[in-house]
Amino acid sequence: MAAPWCITREMDLIDEANASWVEELEEKVTQARHDYYNGTPSASDEEFDAWVDELAELKADSPAVTAVGASPVSAWPKVGHSIPMGSLDKVQTLDEMTSWVQKTSRPKAEVRQGYEQLLVTEKLDGISVSLKYVEGKFVQALTRGDGATGEDITPNVARMKGVVKELPKPLNVMCRGEIVLLKQDHRDHFPETANPRNTASGTSKRLDGTGSEHLTVMCYAVPEVEGVELPLETDVFTFLEEMGFKVPKWFMSALAVGVKTPHDLWVDYTTYLREELPYEIDGLVVRLNDRAYQLSLGERNGRPLGAVAFKFAPITRETVAIERVDQVGGTGRITPVAVFKPIRILGAEISRASLYNQKYIEQIGWGVGAKILVSRANDVIPRVVSVTGVAPDGVSQPPTHCPECGTETERDGEYVVCPNTGGCPAQTEGRIKTWIQKQGILEWGPMIIQRVVEAGLVKKVPDLYRLTVDDLSGLERMGESSAQNAVNELWKINPMPLEMFTGSLGIPLCGRSTMQAVVEAGFDTLDKIQEATGEQLQNIPGMGPKRAAALRGWLDKHADLFEEMIEVGLKIKAKIVGSLSGKSVCFTGKSRNKRASLEKMVTEAGGKVKKSVGKGLTYLVLADPNSTTTKAKAARKNGTECISEDSFLEMVGADGE
Repeated sequence: MAAPWCITREMDLIDEANASWVEELEEKVTQARHDYYNGTPSASDEEFDAWVDELAELKADSPAVTAVGASPVSAWPKVGHSIPMGSLDKVQTLDEMTSWVQKTSRPKAEVRQGYEQLLVTEKLDGISVSLKYVEGKFVQALTRGDGATGEDITPNVARMKGVVKELPKPLNVMCRGEIVLLKQDHRDHFPETANPRNTASGTSKRLDGTGSEHLTVMCYAVPEVEGVELPLETDVFTFLEEMGFKVPKWFMSALAVGVKTPHDLWVDYTTYLREELPYEIDGLVVRLNDRAYQLSLGERNGRPLGAVAFKFAPITRETVAIERVDQVGGTGRITPVAVFKPIRILGAEISRASLYNQKYIEQIGWGVGAKILVSRANDVIPRVVSVTGVAPDGVSQPPTHCPECGTETERDGEYVVCPNTGGCPAQTEGRIKTWIQKQGILEWGPMIIQRVVEAGLVKKVPDLYRLTVDDLSGLERMGESSAQNAVNELWKINPMPLEMFTGSLGIPLCGRSTMQAVVEAGFDTLDKIQEATGEQLQNIPGMGPKRAAALRGWLDKHADLFEEMIEVGLKIKAKIVGSLSGKSVCFTGKSRNKRASLEKMVTEAGGKVKKSVGKGLTYLVLADPNSTTTKAKAARKNGTECISEDSFLEMVGADGE
């Protein structure tokens, strides 16, 4: 069963609208991350995760994707994960699923039964959690956080159903799972809330722990266990069940005659099984059963290549278009938003959705008064799928003047833009927000940015660094202490890496990861970047003609900006050359030194930190370099050298803590 025609057609159209939508998604993700961890949440956890997932599908190398989450700043203690917690890539159609299996499978001669064994499990719609056991006793529970550091919510998790307080054997184990709110518990204890996942997220982090007893933990992975060999994913689930954990349903699968394929199971779930479950799921997870081979495939942008999420197709509802609202971004591009008669999909009422750009509107024929089909991408993000009836007044036309500054608009391909680069307040605010967010400056929330722009204190990024305490303390609700903190935070990252310097400026299609590729291609000074030709930029791996043209065009329009930024005192951090230059390091298991300290040593020695084992990894640092764990075996298969912590410290010339 392939995805419905309207969904497939929509994805084709979105491919053409990707450029502006990627920018909007990156802005949404970075703003939501900043707001949430600055105590002023502007989006639910569910919305945030869905935005990250969609952005990963459109631009896998976006910094907003590789960040996975954000540094936790709540009152709960912060603890580093000994093994990072990441996310999965997604597929949504039969062809995509089949292609993934074929790409990851070994030649039949190398496989025991002539086909690659797969383990298929339900993709729980919950909150990721890591459970730690020492000598068989439950000692710690961490949230995912940013994948590297999580929140220690052990007291709350200890009250949840499904958590084994003491294992049948005195083992040292780390388990991964999801905190979920069962459908019956949702009805009984949280009837006023619409979304079980969002309710589980908020309840699990309550400082007083109230309501945690109504949540359930279900486990699905064992990334670390001492003294037990788990060579297959089926062994992992058998082990979890033997230890007393609740687990999602799991099935053996393959692309073979007589065996249910992942797609067969997907059809079963979408037609009847999903509705019968006592908990919410939003797809299936498919893993290669052989764990050593699975790990040997490595990862891309923090997402493993040996596992994938097979998402369910979105549910659609028909409604009527009421209004078009145009929003101006930092680059001057105007994004149209559809306002429609409210509808309910999967328990949530929605009435707005992005229309991406004018070209998309014209392709689907959207207009006020038209009947439209609306879905929720990833069961969360509202999206106009198609138009099912002709708009009475015809296809909606773009604004002739900027809704923010009144300047006459221009058409730039599929985009409508405001050309008033220096005078449009919405553009100024957007550019400043982009810089602040990509620098990770928490003291600068949306209200401060809005006030400095409205006061005429800031018109471009260099103006931020001309601000004084007196300037800021004169603003509404800004005392001298707050003003001083705001100024200090601005200068906290200085000097900064060249890719951060250039990748935070809101250059169309060129974020930090793109600019890092530019730097690594040899354009490692501001002068070299400014002098690069369009042809040279286009030849950079992953750049392509569209990005190259966007960068070259931006450089031509902002020739003096780099010089002005240097004049106000910003500096570029010199490229580090050290004992690990050109090499990569991954840490796993126990270590005497804090993980953050070890990773800092890598970067200070000119190396790169990798979060997982994969092709191209230089060193895997672990307690016993002769270890026969699954991860160690996978590393050796790829030619990675396994070394001890002492050997690593000697390599970087450090004594440790």
